[in-house]
Amino acid sequence: MDKLTAAAATLFGIGLLILIHEWGHFWTARRMKLTVQEFSVGFGPALLRWRGRSGILYALRSLFLGGYVRVKEIEEDLMVIPESSYARPSREILRRGAVVLGGPMMNIFAAVLIFFIYSLWFAGLRVSPVIASVSQGSPAEKAGLGPGDEIVAIAYLERTELATIQRYISNHPGRPVRLKIRRDTSYLTLTIVPNRKVQYVPVRRHRTDAAGLARLREILFGRLERQEFGLIGVTFQLEPVPGQLFTERLKVAVLLTVESIWIAWQAVVAPFREPLLFADVAGPIRMTYEFVSYRWLGIMDHLRALGIISFALALINLFPIPVLDGGRILFLLMELIGRRRIYTLELRATYVGYVLLIMLMAFIALKDLHYVLFLRGR
Repeated sequence: MDKLTAAAATLFGIGLLILIHEWGHFWTARRMKLTVQEFSVGFGPALLRWRGRSGILYALRSLFLGGYVRVKEIEEDLMVIPESSYARPSREILRRGAVVLGGPMMNIFAAVLIFFIYSLWFAGLRVSPVIASVSQGSPAEKAGLGPGDEIVAIAYLERTELATIQRYISNHPGRPVRLKIRRDTSYLTLTIVPNRKVQYVPVRRHRTDAAGLARLREILFGRLERQEFGLIGVTFQLEPVPGQLFTERLKVAVLLTVESIWIAWQAVVAPFREPLLFADVAGPIRMTYEFVSYRWLGIMDHLRALGIISFALALINLFPIPVLDGGRILFLLMELIGRRRIYTLELRATYVGYVLLIMLMAFIALKDLHYVLFLRGR
């Protein structure tokens, strides 16, 4: 896959996740008997428009990067000054809450479905020590490794298992590692220096010397420990597991799906465990860059990454921040519990939230461009 195709596929995938989010709002609004005015695929000028029998305007717009849904009752909540300061009937509040919640829930459903599809595929395979692909510019390519090479030994270990090979490489970042490979019918010995990479491992226990907000944060979210590991930039061939029953494969797939959900959750809460990781928060530009950089990975690995993005998109939207779905749900809960309309406060918070959101999006876009143009992944 070339760079342009990989970039287009990534933008299409991210846009599809946003569209799934909006479909969740649309589907729930129809079920709640609210008045859907418009459902648009994409933004900008309309390329194609038609009105359905129910009066809903459907539109296909020029910039396909998501979409939006217009629901009359929810728009009027912010656009029309209420006649009474008393809360609306609980049924009306709950209907609106269900519509707002429908978007994130659809993203979570999509993420779990993607994780299950990936897990069901992966559960029927096993990894072999034969190299399937090599990343361009990676230590493996510089050392002369190529697709089809089989790693048969590493360092002083002869005829070792792949898991041991991977563990040894991971434990030797920046240090020369000697590999013995089989290429066709001959054996070669190569020396490779794994790249130094950093990962943060979640730890449930908190530091005894932590105090104040830091201690509270570590109690609620745990903390992260910084670990360095080595990476040579290869993927290994997968082969079917012989004689595997479908029931066994299904059990493994369910466990792998739960593990993927846990990994996605860790990705979202990581900055709260280690605030420095907020510096690594990325937008569509950097996401596209990373997908293009790792285009040598298989399509299923990219699909799983989209599942993690979908899960993260849902959780971030549930944050109790104005403009986001979570902020809207927060104000509805305040009305439901307090039995009072808080129209003025919500309207002001929404305007401020829009401004802050635009500033945040601009900041992340500039940060992504700086990363791509100057750091280039280093």
